[in-house]
Amino acid sequence: MIKSLEKHIPIAAVDLVSDLLKKYPHQSKIVNQRQTKHGDFRLAKNKEYQITVNNNLNSYQFLLTLIHEIAHLVTPVSYTHLTLPT
Repeated sequence: MIKSLEKHIPIAAVDLVSDLLKKYPHQSKIVNQRQTKHGDFRLAKNKEYQITVNNNLNSYQFLLTLIHEIAHLVTPVSYTHLTLPT
């Protein structure tokens, strides 16, 4: 996903976001537009954390949505002592 980020977020944010993605491993998907949400975070059926972000967002909307969804991942890992799936 890191390489595809360059097309979707402001270039100045790529290194910072890629550091977050490496620190908090998960599956990331860029998906077709959904009417009810810009992105989501969930535990997928394979027991891996998954973040999705809509592909139709401008670069700033995409960045804000991705950071918001990463926060959903970081919170349980940081504050409930959950472990990341390996």
